[in-house]
Amino acid sequence: MAVLLQSIHPQHHRSLRLTLLLLSLALCGLLVLPFVSYRETAGEHFLTGHLLLETLSIVIAGLIFAIGWNTYRQHRQSNILVVSCAFLGVAIADFSHMLSFQGMPDYFTPSSPEKAIHFWLLARYLAALALLLVALLPWRPLSEAAHDQRTLLNHRSLSLVVILLVVGVAHWVFLVHPEWLPRTFIAGQGLTTFKLAAEMGVILICLAALVLLGRRLRRRAHFNVPLLMGALGLTVFSELLFTSYFRVTDLYNLAGHAYKVLAYLMLYWSMFVETVAAPYRALSASRREMQAMVEAIPNLLLELDDEGRLLRLYNPRAARPNGLPANATGRRLEELLPADAAQVCQQALDEARSQGASTGRQLHLEQAGQTRSFELSVSPLRQQRETRYVVLARDITERLRDQRRIERLAHYDVLTELPNRTLFATRVDLALEICARQQRPLAVLFLDLDRFKAINDSLGHRVGDALLRAVARRLTSLLRSEDTLARQGGDEFICALPGSGADEAARVAQRICEALRQPFEVLNHTLHLSVSVGIAVFPTDGEDRETLVRNADTAMYRAKQDNNGGHAFFTADMQTRLSRARTLEQALRGALQRGELSLHYQPLLDIRGRRLVGAEALLRWQHPQLGAVSPAEFIPAAESSGQILAIGDWVLASAIAQLRRWLDQGYGPELRMAVNLSMAQFRTPGLCERIAGLLAQHRLAPDSLELELTESLTMHDPDSVVREVQRLSALGVRLALDDFGTGYSSLAYLKQLDVHTLKVDRSFVRDLHEASAQRIVQAVLGIARGLNLHTIAEGVETAEQLAALEEMGCDQAQGFLFSPALPVEQFERRCREQGWLGQSHIPSDYSYDI
Repeated sequence: MAVLLQSIHPQHHRSLRLTLLLLSLALCGLLVLPFVSYRETAGEHFLTGHLLLETLSIVIAGLIFAIGWNTYRQHRQSNILVVSCAFLGVAIADFSHMLSFQGMPDYFTPSSPEKAIHFWLLARYLAALALLLVALLPWRPLSEAAHDQRTLLNHRSLSLVVILLVVGVAHWVFLVHPEWLPRTFIAGQGLTTFKLAAEMGVILICLAALVLLGRRLRRRAHFNVPLLMGALGLTVFSELLFTSYFRVTDLYNLAGHAYKVLAYLMLYWSMFVETVAAPYRALSASRREMQAMVEAIPNLLLELDDEGRLLRLYNPRAARPNGLPANATGRRLEELLPADAAQVCQQALDEARSQGASTGRQLHLEQAGQTRSFELSVSPLRQQRETRYVVLARDITERLRDQRRIERLAHYDVLTELPNRTLFATRVDLALEICARQQRPLAVLFLDLDRFKAINDSLGHRVGDALLRAVARRLTSLLRSEDTLARQGGDEFICALPGSGADEAARVAQRICEALRQPFEVLNHTLHLSVSVGIAVFPTDGEDRETLVRNADTAMYRAKQDNNGGHAFFTADMQTRLSRARTLEQALRGALQRGELSLHYQPLLDIRGRRLVGAEALLRWQHPQLGAVSPAEFIPAAESSGQILAIGDWVLASAIAQLRRWLDQGYGPELRMAVNLSMAQFRTPGLCERIAGLLAQHRLAPDSLELELTESLTMHDPDSVVREVQRLSALGVRLALDDFGTGYSSLAYLKQLDVHTLKVDRSFVRDLHEASAQRIVQAVLGIARGLNLHTIAEGVETAEQLAALEEMGCDQAQGFLFSPALPVEQFERRCREQGWLGQSHIPSDYSYDI
């Protein structure tokens, strides 16, 4: 038994032991039966026993049907529905079998053994096939889609109709055309071969179901597998007895009926446990668990009526520690709480009544000289005629105290009581805003104590902590009230000096170094220190706090390397940039020949016409080791190394050639290509002739090319710029002034520049939700209209920005709202997908995975 149970899921152990015990007793009964002395008495005595046993069978079968039928809405188990409807048919067939038994009055036709056997076999096959289906079908509820009442009703009705139809047709055959059926019993000879084969068929079906159910013992199941197996085992025993009797009134027949009643009882037991007892046990266990959890809650959980009267206290043990008297039930809030606390409770009830719930209201009670705070959560509990309220009162006294402590810890260093990095960041960010507005400098000093680790390790953390506190006090005495000193961590400090430039920062750093060289008397120890100070000054060394702190930290390490106990200004960033620039210059050489450079294209769209009017060619670099390098990095490197001329010429030629291919593919004839020109290209002799030659080579009209000039380019040697622009304009090439509005000198020369388009810088488009940005954009657009120029907005990312630009009268737009810059194939696919070619509509919202 122990070995058997090891291979079976623990869920089935208890039921399996009971089932095996019952089957063992039933088997013993079978073995003892041949030795029992049985004197066949008059037919009516057997008939009485038969009536009793069949009546029990019919009642149990009816109960099986009633349980499965009436609980189907709750369990929705198709298996239970099959068994219950099948056993309605079994009950009807057993009833007809009982009335057709030899010795009973006529049941439509004269009673006889064969007539009774026909109804008997019908009942046996219905029961056996139903149990086989239970073993075959998965034991799970119907799908979520079948949970509505109409679907459940259809399932029940269909199952019932099928069973009643089968039983009705069988009755018609048995009563009207019994001659169609083979003989099952011959008086004086006993059971026929057909009857024995039919009974063996029932046995085989039951054995097959037993095997299938036995396989489910190895895993957890949603039904009582051992009890169903026990019912099948008793059915097999019963059928064996019905293959052994010689007369319909002998002992084997009677015992077979008794075993059948026991099989029905086990099946009823399994269904009752599955559909009635188990849910109630689960509900009872859930209630016990819920009550245990409620009683374990240290907070008050209570129920009030609509007038604020305490109806129930769910966890009485929490009442006294939370300030409620033991006899609080039935009393109103005004009697239990101070007036202000009772008013808060009533407000929470009113809020829950009107809004469906109330959370977050706090009340405060004085208890034993201390103030305790509670937070209320109220939910309505609607009854038939009244509304009650479940109130959870959480003691948040410690939480509020912890919050205050956390706020202190979040902004101040525990050891030195100086501002920590969080508070330092807040103060410095604010100081940077003020200094930027007033155009004043701000110095950041990063301090690291030299030889502190040796002191801390040799004399212990207690001395080290005391030394840090003494250092903090000495540093604080050296600074102004508007300065901010913070502990960065360990033996590092950082301070911000608003309004201090490089000279003042150097003087402060020198004072700090001299002050910390003075000995410290700490816990009977005379200690000597020095400090290394790194300095970064806004805006020279950085325009934001992170950069300034990082650069000051870098300078501090330079000071520590050069001479302990001194200070150094930040210069390492220049070295870093130069090193990166040299790396890019070397990697960029030959990049064009190696095929690492490529052009991506970003669509230009007409805002009013909602159609594609052009594309901007943008250079991209994908290096095998460096990866994708930003144009903001490699373009300056190309310019400084002189490689920009060859690269720019390749860009210009490739973009013009691509425009020719698109026009040949049927893109609109008004399509234009926008290309950025660098300073070096613009100053190269023969630029105008080179462009004219490329346009002629590819049979393109000059106005199909748009050259973009940065506003900063126009600020360098503006007279020569004006002359070159006029030459390009005379050629017929369109000219666009890029990043308009970000410089300072272009307005003086704009009227002299023969440009066709102004491009609104993306920084203004990004901030269109701000009134200042809107005014700038409107001013740019107004200038363009006054000079009869086209306008393009860069960096359009939202539908709101597009709508605002359209309302302001901007002509064209580009940006991630429509598409980022894409390779040729993706650009063409994007145009086809969006229907930009020859279409008059652009969706109001775009999204693109980058």
